[in-house]
Amino acid sequence: MVVEDDMLIAMELGERLADMGYEVLGPAHSIAEAEALLAREKPDGALLDASLAGGASSVPLAVALYAKGVRVAFCTGYDKVKNAPPELASAPVLTKPVSDADLKAGLEKLLA
Repeated sequence: MVVEDDMLIAMELGERLADMGYEVLGPAHSIAEAEALLAREKPDGALLDASLAGGASSVPLAVALYAKGVRVAFCTGYDKVKNAPPELASAPVLTKPVSDADLKAGLEKLLA
């Protein structure tokens, strides 16, 4: 699952993941869109932009996903995710712009 508020980045990220052989759910451009997707399907993993449009944090969504057994990684312009609780301390953080090699390595770690 991809949650990214920037439409171009979301589209490009989805294409890159598909090219790597992943089935992509989304992208969702907001928490509400992500929740609507989750109501229909449970992904194996989620790649979340840490800060969405309007300053919304994806951390509460990450906590909810984690509680449902969905593995979570953040793809963000920051090197750390603010206000991440202890259960997300080991969540991979991929810093934008993320290379294909780092994206692949991060997803392999996430889904291992």
